[in-house]
Amino acid sequence: MTAPSRTWRVWAFAAVCVVAAALVAVSLGRARRDAGRRTEGPDRAAPLSSPPSAPFMMFRHLASNASWGRVAMVALAAPDGPRYHSPLACVRVHFAAGRGLCLTTVGPLGQAVVFDAQFQPLRTLALTGPPSRARVSSSGHWGAVTVFEQGHSYADTAFSTRTSLLDLTSDARPVNLETFAVFDGERQVRRADVNYWGVTFAGDDNRFYATLAFGGTPYLVAGDIARRETRVLQADVECPSLSPDGTRIAFKRARPPADGGGWQLWVLDLATKSARALTSETRNIDDQVELLDAIHILYQFPSDDGNNVWIASVDGATPARRFLTEAWSPAIVR
Repeated sequence: MTAPSRTWRVWAFAAVCVVAAALVAVSLGRARRDAGRRTEGPDRAAPLSSPPSAPFMMFRHLASNASWGRVAMVALAAPDGPRYHSPLACVRVHFAAGRGLCLTTVGPLGQAVVFDAQFQPLRTLALTGPPSRARVSSSGHWGAVTVFEQGHSYADTAFSTRTSLLDLTSDARPVNLETFAVFDGERQVRRADVNYWGVTFAGDDNRFYATLAFGGTPYLVAGDIARRETRVLQADVECPSLSPDGTRIAFKRARPPADGGGWQLWVLDLATKSARALTSETRNIDDQVELLDAIHILYQFPSDDGNNVWIASVDGATPARRFLTEAWSPAIVR
């Protein structure tokens, strides 16, 4: 595709993708090196022999023991309690209603594995780049996969993304979101530089929200699977995540270079269309967050003390804190 004007938002997106990937690689590499020196992770008791009952959290286990990199589960009421370790290893994972998506890397690219409640693979699809985001609809019917690609959109030397919808109940071919019609009000957007990432599904098994970038600006769009179209809602919204009650969207917004760059977490009220920054978390967070409930969000953050899942309140009443140690890619299963 032909590159548009290169605004600071485009270059911020490409540059931070590379930085974020490097940070993750360094922190995960450290965990691998430590695996030979430590035999115990954050589990304070013997691992669970069977998966916990809902509600629970599914995530990528990153403690330096024999289960490093595997999909794990823990009771939501006791996140510091014993974990159940599955046989499945993933880079990104998401799960709902008996269907899951496991994204893995295979050489420079990746693959998506559709699995069931017993962690048995049902289908494997080759991806066109390294995995970035994964989401499963609450019914377990639809999945969304975002991968990084090079030379796909903005410029031959910059990263961009490709996002596909998967029918997790059949062998239908993935649907590239770039084939959907795009509308801004009543005007159809016809551009060669459209670029999607970060899907989050509504509860009706048809609607979704995502980020769509064109002309150097990322927009929040509402999508309709049946109509194969998306509609622009608001500018400067990346990696949206819908709350369980469907009233709020948590997202990240790029900071201007003058403010240090990176991203700040925000929350959008869908009824009033008003957005406000999360004062409970001011660090640079590059993630598609998971909503724990109406007022708390979960997200991954690599730091000197390991790769942990953090929790922050949307009202800023309490500061961010660690929620789950040595874990990645949280998915709440209700």
